[in-house]
Amino acid sequence: MDEIILSLLILIAVTLLITQHIRTEVTALLIIATLAITGLLTPEEAISGFSSSATVTVAGMFVLSAGLIRTGALDMAVTFVLRHAKESQHRLFLLLTALIPTLSAFANNTPIVMMMIPIALTVCRRLTISPSKLLMPINYLAILGGTCTLIGTSTNILVNDLSKRSGGPEFGIFDFSVLGILNLSIGVVYLYFLSDTLLPNRTPVILQSTQDRGGTFDTEVIVQAKSSLIGQPISAVFGEGAEVTILEIIREREVLRSPIDPTTIIKPDDALIIHGTAMNIRTLISSVGVVLAPAIQEGEATKQQPGDNTLAEAVILSNSPYVGRRLSRIGLNRLYGIKVLGIERLGRPHRLLIRETRLKVGDVLLVQSDVDGLIRLREAGGVMVVEEIQQAMVEREKAPIALAIMVGVVVLAALNVFPLVSLTLSGAALMLLTRCLRLSEATQAMDTSVLLLMAGTIPLGLAMIKTGLAFDIATHFLGVIGTTQPWIVIGGIYFLTMVFTAFFSNTATAALMVPVALSVATEVGMNPIPLMIAIIFGASSCFATPISYQTNLMVLGPGGYTFKDFVRIGLPLNLVLWVFATVTIPFFFPP
Repeated sequence: MDEIILSLLILIAVTLLITQHIRTEVTALLIIATLAITGLLTPEEAISGFSSSATVTVAGMFVLSAGLIRTGALDMAVTFVLRHAKESQHRLFLLLTALIPTLSAFANNTPIVMMMIPIALTVCRRLTISPSKLLMPINYLAILGGTCTLIGTSTNILVNDLSKRSGGPEFGIFDFSVLGILNLSIGVVYLYFLSDTLLPNRTPVILQSTQDRGGTFDTEVIVQAKSSLIGQPISAVFGEGAEVTILEIIREREVLRSPIDPTTIIKPDDALIIHGTAMNIRTLISSVGVVLAPAIQEGEATKQQPGDNTLAEAVILSNSPYVGRRLSRIGLNRLYGIKVLGIERLGRPHRLLIRETRLKVGDVLLVQSDVDGLIRLREAGGVMVVEEIQQAMVEREKAPIALAIMVGVVVLAALNVFPLVSLTLSGAALMLLTRCLRLSEATQAMDTSVLLLMAGTIPLGLAMIKTGLAFDIATHFLGVIGTTQPWIVIGGIYFLTMVFTAFFSNTATAALMVPVALSVATEVGMNPIPLMIAIIFGASSCFATPISYQTNLMVLGPGGYTFKDFVRIGLPLNLVLWVFATVTIPFFFPP
């Protein structure tokens, strides 16, 4: 009976994580509460994820990474790359393959990618290349670099902790670095020769605004009482050849959907869903007496100010307070003077009831404001404001201190002088004591969605072992593959992990796969180390969908990508790395 209850809990949790109907943090708390209430675990076991060394270590790594970014400790390396890339796209790529994986091997991927996006946009303008040719490779290089050390990703740390707690192997910081570097090399060769062919040639809206080319958004505007549109038929304003097209009219409780009768007369207070380029939408708003609907919902409609001429994209991050909230209720205009021109979700314009849209992680808001408003929005956190290189506030005199702290943590961890959790906590404390980072910045850097998901899935893995569900899944797995050949078992575990991580969190995937893999190792009588390695690398093979990893979502809007773009370039890369891992893991880690 316990196995049935746990299976249902896992099914519901996975569904919620995939659909994101409720926030990840809430799902994690529900998992913990259900495990305790149903008696599958004792209350102490259910909350054990909060005290797990993996959760604490990852929290410390978030702070250490933020300290490096905040002090500009990494700027010297970035400046070196930009200076030596000159005007060559290929030279730029090769330099990035040396820089980004090195950084992501020791720092969290998210701030690395966040730092590189505005730099990449500036370089792309200088070299007259499309950002879509550069941003996805940068993202993939960061993910691949994370497989080179134990502290490269939170998933690596989690797998190590779960394995150790369950009586399995424990890894040192560089134990799988050689395999990680070879895995990275395969990815680099793939991207170097195929990315230019497989990736689209698109330019994001924020760069298009100064050029005479495409890039469209949908937005909602309200017809004001004195608008010149009132009394005119749709065909006169949005007819054939118009630069802005109309998709819907919302009139009180009536919704007129496309195709709309061209003789329909525009009335006061009509809500118009329109489609066009950022520049054309902005021109329409300023010339015919309509206002953006989101601004009205925050209070009185505000007039367009002369300085409100900066366009930017704001990407909703996983730790954003806006996730799950309606656009009309987040108050961007009231708090920062920022107007939302449109929403893009998974590479497509989002057009249904824009004012009442509940925001999701990875949503891209096309916003318009003065520079001060964008700066205040960026400093408030929760969104990544994408422009070209901005002059961020950094404490450059603290850069040597931050770098020394990070190097000290890595060296002492490599020498196994102290436990990794102790070193990361000490490093985080030193970042605060030396004022490399303010306390508010440190707490903002700790991604609650990742930390709470770890706290929720760690006891879920424990329950799988305690109820025997992990053993049953392992038995079925071996029955499906039909053999106990170690290399096939390793390839099967990697493949399952890779497939699961394509559709929901790699952290949750790892937490579910570790107990299964340990049970498989016990039943087959093989060394569990290669199976843990397969999970570590399989969980980082999150290239095929934009929803599989949060940095994928971060580059989605700025790069102008669609879901299909990730499948086109990421799926073959997944398969190549799967074959490579199946062959090489047994060689480096004999089963």
